[in-house]
Amino acid sequence: MKLFFRTMLITWAVMSLVALLALSLPSVFKPFGARAVPFHALEGCAERAVLQHQSGQPQLHEDGSACANGRLVAVDTAIKTDLAGHSLSADQIQMVRSAEQSGGFVVKFSPEGTDVALRIDSAPRPNVYLATIPSAEPHFLFRHLSTLSPIFIAGVLSLFVAAYVVRPLTGLNTATEKFGGGDLKVRVQAPLATRKDELGDLARTFNGMAGRIESLVVGYKDFLAHASHELGSPLTRLNIALALAQRKAGQDLEQELDRIRQESYRLNSLVHEMLLLARIESGNEVNKEATLFDVRTIIEEAHRDAMFEAEQHQKTVESTVVESFVVRGYPVLLQRAVDNVLRNAVRFARQRIAIEVSLSRVETLRKGLIVIRDDGPGIKAKQEEAIFEPFVTLSGSELTGISGGSGLGLAIARQAVLANGGFISAQSARDGGLVITIELPAES
Repeated sequence: MKLFFRTMLITWAVMSLVALLALSLPSVFKPFGARAVPFHALEGCAERAVLQHQSGQPQLHEDGSACANGRLVAVDTAIKTDLAGHSLSADQIQMVRSAEQSGGFVVKFSPEGTDVALRIDSAPRPNVYLATIPSAEPHFLFRHLSTLSPIFIAGVLSLFVAAYVVRPLTGLNTATEKFGGGDLKVRVQAPLATRKDELGDLARTFNGMAGRIESLVVGYKDFLAHASHELGSPLTRLNIALALAQRKAGQDLEQELDRIRQESYRLNSLVHEMLLLARIESGNEVNKEATLFDVRTIIEEAHRDAMFEAEQHQKTVESTVVESFVVRGYPVLLQRAVDNVLRNAVRFARQRIAIEVSLSRVETLRKGLIVIRDDGPGIKAKQEEAIFEPFVTLSGSELTGISGGSGLGLAIARQAVLANGGFISAQSARDGGLVITIELPAES
């Protein structure tokens, strides 16, 4: 909207200025260049004024004639008033002086009319006749007021110009925001994509880029899903063979077989998480109808599970429900998201993990918050987004004594929260540790 208003105001100002110059300048300068002065009529007016003054008769003016506003002024050393006793302005006094010295007449043009000073050599002393001939042009103020109509038209035209320029950019910005938010199927639609100018080229370039990126991401997800699925069957057979080998083997191979079983368990967990992540990203886990559920039940169950795991490492998990809220979504996925975040917190925390559930109200918007804090080493700057990427692991397990994870837990948590219409973010706490916030749209 900033660009829209700037474009509209600039266009309006330029068009209004052009309209003012086109309409005002001719009407302002025309009176100065082509204005006739009725000299002979003014001489007659001046002679009649002198005769009326000499006979003692009052000076008569005929409105609309050349004699209108005519004034007779006696030429002497101190000129302040005319013969009728009316005071004179400084400009009029100057014109009287100029007419006296030149012995002829002086003309002064103005937008309101033409001022004329005419010397009359009458007995017993000369006089100067002052007259103002009204301009045939409209008053200067009314001439400018007449430009309001073109300025209004210029404003309407500038509105269309600004809309023509800015509206396509707004559509491109909306499509870009949706694409950046994860909607890989968004495209710029016609008529913008069918325009024949540079904006149309930009829209078609965006659509081509979006199509190629969507193809790459879909290929990656399909590969991940197929790879995970194909690895599942060999792992199952491997675990069966391992169980049979443990029955037949003696004490000599017990340590080696335990190691194989441990690595097989880790590999099986990794494949399971990869398959789950692929299913969530592809939407297979959210095909069912969304249901209403209370977040409190999710938190209570996650708290019990986290306490069981934390107690084995002499750590505590505290839970505080300031105000619970209801969400329309998929409770199993949200349960998985909270479990993964808590498992990560237990892994890195030194002593304490805290869970807090609250509800925020801003006007008609209701937003539920699940905040999970730990007192671990936190994360480095600019890692707030990276930790939610697949296979990204953080160093620090040496501080807790817990083995490293696969790097898929927080990635699954993010996709699970997104599937519920929410948002997850991370930041280092001021006093150390990591704070992960899950925001969810709360139902009334």
